[in-house]
Amino acid sequence: MGSVRDSRKRSATSVFGMMNLIGGWFGATSCCHGARGLAGKYKFGGMSGGCVALLCVAKMVLGLVLISSLVNILDQFPFEVLGVLLLFARIELAMCSRDMNSIEESVVMLICTLFHLLVQVQHLL
Repeated sequence: MGSVRDSRKRSATSVFGMMNLIGGWFGATSCCHGARGLAGKYKFGGMSGGCVALLCVAKMVLGLVLISSLVNILDQFPFEVLGVLLLFARIELAMCSRDMNSIEESVVMLICTLFHLLVQVQHLL
């Protein structure tokens, strides 16, 4: 019997998979964890739509070719490396606050940040 963490991973990957399969037909970009993914791609040099398209094709090919062993490979991926990538993505997003000139923009940023923190805390429980 799987652990709670395994069931959460399965449900999260199922939701993101369905969003990506359906959303692509309506012009949506592929997503995994929201703006952090886009900020991370931008931070590491992916500044055009071609980057997202190339990444999408690469992920689809890898998924189809390595379907049986890909899960084992991803389970061995160190969380520390992912943490560093997410740290740089968060720094990139935080730097956007430098461009905010009005109270309204700051309030919107604060509401989004609080909502994000609530979701993260709920996810950890």
